[in-house]
Amino acid sequence: MARFREIIYLSYSQFCVFLSSLDQPYNDWSVRGYAQGFAWRLGSVSFRALVDEGYHIISLFINEQVPAISADVVRAFKVPFSVIDRNIEVGSISSTVPLELPEGDYSLQVEFIRPSSSGAYEINVHLNLGGCDFEVLRADAEIDAQGEFDIGAVPAK
Repeated sequence: MARFREIIYLSYSQFCVFLSSLDQPYNDWSVRGYAQGFAWRLGSVSFRALVDEGYHIISLFINEQVPAISADVVRAFKVPFSVIDRNIEVGSISSTVPLELPEGDYSLQVEFIRPSSSGAYEINVHLNLGGCDFEVLRADAEIDAQGEFDIGAVPAK
């Protein structure tokens, strides 16, 4: 069990989690991927952030019990994520934080929190061993959770 807190600058409206070994870790966004709020492929997932760019406080919870989603969460997703070579990164094109995790299938839950009165943006990231299904846990007006999910993103060039 582990808990970390990092400050990361997000750019291009996306928060990403990917295997460090990928040559092209970032994803192109399909129309459906943009609407559903995430672009997923094996080893890489990008989530639509609440703002185009800016500093975010990232709270990482690894193999810890996931609490109920708080009222301050604007949008939340759960997707499967496989750690193949122990090394992953979280962040955005402008900056990432490396992590080392045991290999295996994980449930990756990402929660975008309403900005605080100080204007700070926060993201909760829960990585727990054990698989899961694709799920939009909370959607704001910009997310379309209806219909089939696009889970075939291609690497950004």
